[in-house]
Amino acid sequence: MPARRKRRPGSDRLYVTSADGLPLGHLDLFTRVAHDVPAGYRERFLQEANAWLWSNNMPPMGGPAEVVEPAALGAGVEAPDGGWSPGWEDLALHRPGHGLLERAAEARVARGPDADRPYRLRADGQHAVAEALAKLTRPPSLRRGREPRWRILHTVTMAFEEATEGTVVLDHLVVGPPGVFVVEVVNIPGGRVGLGDHQLDLGGSGTLDLGRRRRIGLEAADRVSVALARAAGATETLDPPAVHPVVAVVGAILVGQGRPRGVTVTRVGQLPRLLTAFGSPLSDLAVAQIHEVARRSTTWTA
Repeated sequence: MPARRKRRPGSDRLYVTSADGLPLGHLDLFTRVAHDVPAGYRERFLQEANAWLWSNNMPPMGGPAEVVEPAALGAGVEAPDGGWSPGWEDLALHRPGHGLLERAAEARVARGPDADRPYRLRADGQHAVAEALAKLTRPPSLRRGREPRWRILHTVTMAFEEATEGTVVLDHLVVGPPGVFVVEVVNIPGGRVGLGDHQLDLGGSGTLDLGRRRRIGLEAADRVSVALARAAGATETLDPPAVHPVVAVVGAILVGQGRPRGVTVTRVGQLPRLLTAFGSPLSDLAVAQIHEVARRSTTWTA
């Protein structure tokens, strides 16, 4: 429900959520003061709260002025640089290769002009994969008057115990009718990638452990499931979406007879058609709900 009343001794609050089940804050029905309303969601909060107030024979809130700032803001405290944050970063604002140019520049300064090559290759590969994935969100995939059924996030930092620094970067996260795809990019211009049952041979660049990619996929699935449950006010998601690990190869050919277990390995040009071949078990609403929690940085790091 968009709004839910909770009464306790000395407390009477109206908790407001979006139609997707995401918390938008609460209204103290004694003082008529709204609390914990994220920046950018006030109009939506007012609409949901007023709808409930009208239906329960209570006077509606008059307008945005009644949604007061936190007490600290009213005490003359200046806003920090960049304004007041809702507490999480919107990952939908990330572009392909987010942060790689800065890391390349730092490498050049620290180790010389050729030290930035690995970062430039990663950035080039991520842009190539992003361009291929964009076919899922452009005509004729779009339906008239409706949003795209596929949503794409780039450079998602996820807490992961097996990572050296405690985190791992998901190059692309794709949400669509089949579920969620965690896409890792391998860019080897003019090279060969050897297919094995449990690893990929990247030639002179080493190997890629597919078992670790499966474990990353399981961690991503768990985080999406927990975030959806929290958004719905529950402790668990009864039917969590499927999460598929994918390795997208750029600039190289695939060789060998191995059958990667639990990880899809494909060249970049075949990626859009391959993802759509997984079927359409999720509704448009489910895709929108998953994207709404996936775009929040706290889903992956909290």
